[in-house]
Amino acid sequence: MLSVLIPTYNYSALDLVKSLHKQLDEQNIVYEVICFDNGSNSEANIENDKINDIQNCYFEVLKKDGGRSRIKNLLARKSIYPWLLFLDSDVLPVSKNFIQNYADAIIAKNEKVFYGGLKYYNDKPADDKILRWVYGMEREEIPLKKRNLDPQNYFTAANFLIDKNLFEKIKFDESLLEYGHEDTLFALELKKRNIAIAQIDNPVFHLGLDKNEVFIEKVKKSIENLNYLHQQGKFSLEDNKLLKFNNNLKKMRMNSVFSFLFDKYSKTMELNLTSKSPSLLIFDLYKIGYLCSLRDNSFT
Repeated sequence: MLSVLIPTYNYSALDLVKSLHKQLDEQNIVYEVICFDNGSNSEANIENDKINDIQNCYFEVLKKDGGRSRIKNLLARKSIYPWLLFLDSDVLPVSKNFIQNYADAIIAKNEKVFYGGLKYYNDKPADDKILRWVYGMEREEIPLKKRNLDPQNYFTAANFLIDKNLFEKIKFDESLLEYGHEDTLFALELKKRNIAIAQIDNPVFHLGLDKNEVFIEKVKKSIENLNYLHQQGKFSLEDNKLLKFNNNLKKMRMNSVFSFLFDKYSKTMELNLTSKSPSLLIFDLYKIGYLCSLRDNSFT
């Protein structure tokens, strides 16, 4: 028995729900599909409202945007079945056996959490979305063999299955209202409790590519969240490479240098990042520089 939970915001999840509904019916699984919109006033919800016409599928618009963590927790509270499959709205299953693959994993493995992975289409998108695509191809489309080398380190909330009883003990941290790192923090909580993330080969295609400028702003928000989480004691320096590198810079008294260079060259770096051929090395330097430039960045 399975509850498929889909948070969305200003995006149509109708094609995803139709694809899942077909597979769920074919596998003769007892199920529900629940989709919540996080308070957007979007034309996409005209499409999303059609989800309610599909058997065992439900759509609702929340009154206000309470954050990415809160909507996932609300979906879980609304669910009635013992296994929860979380999917972002801007994905589509790669395999026609996507649901069956997760069902088989539950039977074959004595685990409580499964991560299926992400993929991107090989065709290049429009130039104004190229940065998100390059980043996704290089940093998020990780083959199963590599994920299995460090299973606790490879996890996103875009495509994972979890035992409901376990989820209710952990949940997503609702103090995070802005974009970024709610899934990283969730995975860290699993690690602290010695709960393994079982990696399986069951990816979804990520479709919703942000425009270059939008993605850069989201990454900056995620770095602010990271800094906040560290200050709150929820992330140690060992939990994140960017935090650790920043702290090493401070020990060498180089943090202010990177901050100065970021202030001076950030616009130049952004010209590269919004070009037809963005460099991920420059993107990494951009992220380090932005973290160093935060006024409340007080690592020790």
